[in-house]
Amino acid sequence: MTRSPTGSADLRVGVAQAGVGYLLGSLGACLILLSRDLHVARGELAWLSAGFGGALIVVGVSGAWILHAGAAAVLRVCAAVLAAGTALLAVAPSLPLAQAGALVLGAGGAGITLASPALLGDRRAAARLAVVTAVGMLAGVCGPVLISIFDATTGNGRLALLVPVPALIWLAATRATAPAIEELAPRAPTRPATGSLAPIAVRWLCLVLAVAAEFAFHLWGAARLQDSGLGAPAAAAAAAAFPLGMAAGRLAAIRLIGEKAVVSVAAALGIAGALGLAAPVSPVIATLALGLAGLGIAVLYPVNLARLMALPALGLSRGAALGAVASGVAALGSPAAVHALAAATSLRASLIAVAVVLAILVALDRRIN
Repeated sequence: MTRSPTGSADLRVGVAQAGVGYLLGSLGACLILLSRDLHVARGELAWLSAGFGGALIVVGVSGAWILHAGAAAVLRVCAAVLAAGTALLAVAPSLPLAQAGALVLGAGGAGITLASPALLGDRRAAARLAVVTAVGMLAGVCGPVLISIFDATTGNGRLALLVPVPALIWLAATRATAPAIEELAPRAPTRPATGSLAPIAVRWLCLVLAVAAEFAFHLWGAARLQDSGLGAPAAAAAAAAFPLGMAAGRLAAIRLIGEKAVVSVAAALGIAGALGLAAPVSPVIATLALGLAGLGIAVLYPVNLARLMALPALGLSRGAALGAVASGVAALGSPAAVHALAAATSLRASLIAVAVVLAILVALDRRIN
């Protein structure tokens, strides 16, 4: 492990997270524009986050091996991969090329998700993760708005996906002036004691549930706003309410992260937002509910990831890898589950299931705290 000034790691991770956050914030808007541009039903685009989810599982399972190259090197390579996938998705004229772009984008984003906590994984991990992911969510606010503006002015709103590409290329092309503050040297694997498996499993499941709720809104929030009565460009712009709420929540999490009841309170806000979206409400109320959901859900990822990484039976490297697997399972399964429920009932009704997921998370959190 090597140490150096904090700013080197935090700046570079912040740039990478801004790129990931911008693209995650754009997923819902991108879905409704892809549906229009490529003449496919919205439900057929549930794969949009599947590349990210599948890649997260792969990099999580092989995380210790990948981090042998150094978390800073992984960050640089994956920034380049993310830029390439983003460019392909932005200009893809056909469904197969859009799918390829989403897969490449997902691989890059997954590597960044693995490397970020490894670079910031000291005893202040939760607070530092909250800061850099708040930067990502602030960038995510811009995505839907710029997509709407680009669509109105050029007829191709997906071109707005190219906005973070120059910053990602800079990150890929430049080396840190010094090693990251807490870049993790891979450790020899240790076999957890039998008694330690239960807390690992419970904290891992908490992280899965937290990310599942987040991705459900990232991908389907704009579609729900469209169903409330907004046109495609307006729904794309209004979907910025979710990353805006997420950014506010992540900034608040910096101060609240040590509070015992923080997960229960945050999940309660997420539940209220989900139920508000599930109700037959006006576009304005639906947009406010989406923002409220983001405000609550924002706290859940950094808190639950930091708790997983803090378990002595894992250590930071293995905790980061398990966190990536958890995020991958959620990103792969959550949007598809929402789509399946929506196909059987309605999108509004399927959002009630997200509220149930958050209620289960509260119950598990009380078990381990």
